[in-house]
Amino acid sequence: MPHLLEGIRVLEVASMAAAPSATVILADLGAEVIKVEPPSGDMWRYGHKVAGMPPSDIPYTTFMQNRTKKSVALNLKDPAAQEALHKLAATVDVFLTNSPRRVQEHLKHTYEEIRAVNPEVVYAWINGFGLDGPDKDAPGFDMTAWYARTGMMEELRPKDGDPVALPVGVGDLNTATALFGAVMTGLFHKARTGKGLMVSTSLMNNGLWANSSMMQAALVGAPPMQKFHRTEWPNPVSGGVYKTKDGRYIIVVELNPNNVDNLRDAFGADYLKDDPRFSSLELRAKNHQALFDEMQKIVGQHDLDEVKKRLKSYGVNFSVVQTTEECTRDEHMIANGCFPEVEGSGGHRTVDSPIQVHGDGLKKVHPKNAPGVGQDTISELTALGYSEDDIQKMAEAGAVGLPR
Repeated sequence: MPHLLEGIRVLEVASMAAAPSATVILADLGAEVIKVEPPSGDMWRYGHKVAGMPPSDIPYTTFMQNRTKKSVALNLKDPAAQEALHKLAATVDVFLTNSPRRVQEHLKHTYEEIRAVNPEVVYAWINGFGLDGPDKDAPGFDMTAWYARTGMMEELRPKDGDPVALPVGVGDLNTATALFGAVMTGLFHKARTGKGLMVSTSLMNNGLWANSSMMQAALVGAPPMQKFHRTEWPNPVSGGVYKTKDGRYIIVVELNPNNVDNLRDAFGADYLKDDPRFSSLELRAKNHQALFDEMQKIVGQHDLDEVKKRLKSYGVNFSVVQTTEECTRDEHMIANGCFPEVEGSGGHRTVDSPIQVHGDGLKKVHPKNAPGVGQDTISELTALGYSEDDIQKMAEAGAVGLPR
C-alpha cells in the first residue's frame, strides 16, 4: 500500500477554507475525497476574485482547498439531492462538514441523520465557536473566531498601533491541521472498536491553543505581556529585530545569552569585547537598550547579503524576515518539497500539506488539479445505482449539477 490512507473514503460537505483544507491533507495521504458542492461551485473556488486578494486570472485558492479531490454537485435544498447525499454517505468512512447546526438540519446532514445510514461513520464537524454556550450557532470566520475573539489580535497589535489584519487563511489552515488530527483520532477509534463517532474542533479552540502561552499566563493571574517598539526589545540577543543598510530585517534568537560574542565577532566589533556594560548576563539585561543600539549600529552598516554571510559563518541563530514571494524561491524550502507542481495545472505549484510520512515505501499523493464543479457527479451517482436517465432528470429538476 504506497499511500497511508489508501482505501479510506471521505465525503466532504463544506465550503471556504478550513474544512476543505483538512480533506486536502487526507487526500495528500491517499484518501479518496468526494467534495459535495452546489451546482454553482464552492464560493472559495472564486476566492482569487475577492476584493483585497492578490489579483490573478488563475483560480489559485482552489489549489489549496480542492486539489486531488472528486466533485459531485448537489443542490441539497432538493429532497432528491438529499437522498443522493445519504446514499453517498452510506459508502464512506468519514463524513466531514462545516455546516452550522441549523444548516445541517435544513439540508439533512446532521450527525444523527448520517449515522442512521452509516452507523460506523466518523463524522467530523468544524465550527466557529464550539458546540456549547451562547455563541454556539454564531457564524465564525478565522478573522473573528480564531483571531479577534481569542486574544491573538490584541497580542499582535503593535505598541501604540492599531490592530493588524490577519493574513488570509492563517486561522483556517491552522484549524485544518487540528481537524485532520481529529479525523485520524476517529479513524483510530474505529479501527480499534469498529464503532463510529463524532469528532469536532472549532476556530475558537484553535485560536486559544495558538495563543496558549499568553492565555496560560492570564489563567494564573500574570499581567499581559508588555508591548515594545522594535528598537526597545529587552532581550537583544533573543528576539531582537534589526534593520539592514538596504532596509531589510533580520531576527536573532540565541537562547544562550553568552552567544552575544558570536554576534560581535561576526562583525569584527572588538571594541565591545571589554565594554563593562555588557560583561555579564546581569549587566547586559540592565543595559539592554545600549546593547540593542550597538548591535543595530553594526547591522545597519551592511546590506542583507553581507549580514547573512557573516551571521552564518559564525553560527548565529537568525532568520531573514522573508517576503512571501521570496519563500517561493527559497532553495531550502524547495529542497524539502514544500512547493510541488500540481498535475494537470499547466505547471503551477502549490503548498505541500505539513504532514510527512516515512518508511515502508509509503509516500504522499502528488497533488492533482482541482476537479471541475460536478466533474464526478455522473460517475459517483451511477455507482450508487442511478441510471443516466435518472441523473439527467435530476439535473433538469435542479437537484444535481453536471460537469461544465
